Amino acid sequence: MKITERGAACCSVILGEKATWLETHAAQELRRYIWKISGAWLLIAGEREAASLSGGRILVGRPETHGMVRAFEEQEHVLPGQSETENDCIAIAARGEVLVLGGSNQRSVYYSVCHLLQVQFGVGFYYDGDSYDPEPDMAVPDMTLVERSAFKFRHTVGQWVYNFGAFLNAQERRRELDMYAHNKINSYRFYSWNSYVRKRTFQKMGVKTEPVTPEDIARMEVVRDTAEYARSLGIETMVQMMPQETSLEFLRVYPDARYFGCEWVKDDDAEPETVPYLYPDEPLYKTFVKVFVETWVETYGPCRHFSACPPSEHHISMDMDDYIRMNLDFAKYTYEAIREVVPDARFFFDGWGVRANTPPHIWTMPGVMQRFVDTLPEEVYFLDLWPNRKETDSTFREPMYRDKNYGPLSQARYILEPLNEFGGDDHLHGDFERHIEAAREIADTSVVKHGEGFGNCTELCGFSLHFFDLLFKLAWNPEKVTVEGFLRDTALQRYGAGAAEFGVKALGCLHKAVYSHRDSSHARYQKRCYLVRPQRRLVPIKESHEVARLLGQYMQIMAVLGDGDKNRFAGRDMFDVMRQYITEYFNMHLHCLFELFLGRGTSQGNLHPAFEMHAALLEQLLIQLERMTGEDEESYVETKVRLYEGRPCDPDVSGTDCMPEDFRGWMRDMGTTFAKTIPNLIDYPSRDYHELIQGYYHPRVTACIDCLRAFLDDGGAADGAAVDSLLEKRYMAVEQRWVEEGYEVTNACCGDHLPLWKAAENAWRALKQLPLDADLQESGRAESAAEVIDVFASFSENTNAGETRSWVSENPFSKKG
Repeated sequence: MKITERGAACCSVILGEKATWLETHAAQELRRYIWKISGAWLLIAGEREAASLSGGRILVGRPETHGMVRAFEEQEHVLPGQSETENDCIAIAARGEVLVLGGSNQRSVYYSVCHLLQVQFGVGFYYDGDSYDPEPDMAVPDMTLVERSAFKFRHTVGQWVYNFGAFLNAQERRRELDMYAHNKINSYRFYSWNSYVRKRTFQKMGVKTEPVTPEDIARMEVVRDTAEYARSLGIETMVQMMPQETSLEFLRVYPDARYFGCEWVKDDDAEPETVPYLYPDEPLYKTFVKVFVETWVETYGPCRHFSACPPSEHHISMDMDDYIRMNLDFAKYTYEAIREVVPDARFFFDGWGVRANTPPHIWTMPGVMQRFVDTLPEEVYFLDLWPNRKETDSTFREPMYRDKNYGPLSQARYILEPLNEFGGDDHLHGDFERHIEAAREIADTSVVKHGEGFGNCTELCGFSLHFFDLLFKLAWNPEKVTVEGFLRDTALQRYGAGAAEFGVKALGCLHKAVYSHRDSSHARYQKRCYLVRPQRRLVPIKESHEVARLLGQYMQIMAVLGDGDKNRFAGRDMFDVMRQYITEYFNMHLHCLFELFLGRGTSQGNLHPAFEMHAALLEQLLIQLERMTGEDEESYVETKVRLYEGRPCDPDVSGTDCMPEDFRGWMRDMGTTFAKTIPNLIDYPSRDYHELIQGYYHPRVTACIDCLRAFLDDGGAADGAAVDSLLEKRYMAVEQRWVEEGYEVTNACCGDHLPLWKAAENAWRALKQLPLDADLQESGRAESAAEVIDVFASFSENTNAGETRSWVSENPFSKKG
């Protein structure tokens, strides 16, 4: 069937007489993208006008809403039946001059339109924008495609409070939701502190709290618009609740309720700030939850999905048995309270409370996990946050049900939610094969009895674009996804038909480099670097060098393309590849520099030439990174400051309201370092922002080199721990200067910039002139430091049974007899 010919319409879009808003929206989206691709503007008409129209017909709808679709199905018998309980099913059927875009419900009709655009016309719905090739002649062959999703819930997380994403306005949130809906995502979790609803909940319970501010109302209106638009797209919104935490004023109003003490781990050396939490089996707890849910629905409209996590990452004042009972009761009583308000609600138990449980070894004690699974009510789903990191054994290399300690979870209603990166770390990584295998396994009832959902988690928006897109594909139907097919489609959709031949080869190198079993490196210049202090895993030089070699091959292939064949998506990918290329070489030369320093007492030769060579290369690598990021408007902190200044924002990471007088300083800290806000989590949200590299990362690296240089001739007299202490003082001085002075404010962020592909190529060609491969050897001296991850919890997998970290022996809120 011809859709367009030579940029002119050859058919019309026909809607049913009972078309819903979403079916109408689907027709409008189809017309909009056909116009973008071909330049032709299709007429949208009702079925009563169809007989008077010439040319082909695209029927958008279901037999229940569209008489012509009903007549087609009575003849062809290929369309799925109507169902709101089964997994979504798309339906695309073309016969001669008729194309039917239907589905098992109204949102499946919308998904059929999106699927057609992706599969038949090569549209890419990417996080960094839509991609498509102009094509004046569009056609669909006779075909039938009826495909049901493997998962009931295709999930994503939005509304993060820890970064610049907290400032998105209603229009920007709608664009975000459009991108998710185009990728057939049907579940969206609000991840904000919900200050308005929380304050109103306390007020309704007669508890004095901070007043509702104009900023609260403005934030509430953004969330309300987002919730309404999500529902209109058929996306279920999920509420992240914090229902156990009360306040000292709450305790005063309700002194006879049962509380335990809890303190979020902000700084182990700080004075405790213990807050009263209600026990789940305390009757007042259900009242508290019900008022919260009622207030949410009253404020934001209908909602069926609620998620919560019992205390984790906390100092908790209760004994071991009490803690186990509290966790087992949490799902039961939270679920019952929610259902008393919303009878058909679903409750999603956030698995972070198990991943990062505060007391060591609770969930791995014999029988505890089985008791947990046995007590889960019918409509409670376990959300497994699966961190996609390979640095240490502490980062959960497998979904939890695969672990012998957590095996009973394979019997629970299960949703796997891969997390590309803790914090804002932006290095490229994510094992494609591993995630394809896991998604298929979740859909296999012989492995996971109730694999209900698959999706992604964008903590601090730290993710790799290609990995993010793969998760969307897997969330619909993992059996249809292969690495080879994914790379081929990505090359065609992101880079365009003219560059696809080169693009698929380049992406093959990128896959082998960072999206495979190999360990790519986090950027050590984004963190404080030490000689012997515990730090994140260092990728061995041999492995890092192979990653860098493959990244260089990617750049070599893409550089051959003509300038006109490098679109903005190719530019973004080349830019990110070069950041990772710089990271790999920086880490290798820093490793060698540290090894030279640690071995200075036994060295037979002159250390200075080798030391200065590595030091000079470290400086040059950062100089090229500065130059490259200077060409990207989105890589400036100042861009974010100017975009978001004056907007209402979620509270800061500690949950307190934020009305900063120094907005630029607050943004510089919350969005990039946490240096002032949460001092024990410095550099947690680290990203390659231009000013950050210039004024924070680079000066810190220079301070490190200068400090080591001063001890180079001491024959090893100063041990690693002593030098690390001096480095700490140097780093603190740089951090203090960054917090107090920040960066020089200029208009460089909005000046004329090179295309990203050109900026990346310039950096690559400049670095090729340097001896980056010289003297990359490791002796093992820098391997002795213990490994940690920059997450502030005690993990059951790697703690000792006798460890008492994050544990308070006496409950300050227990009743005194």
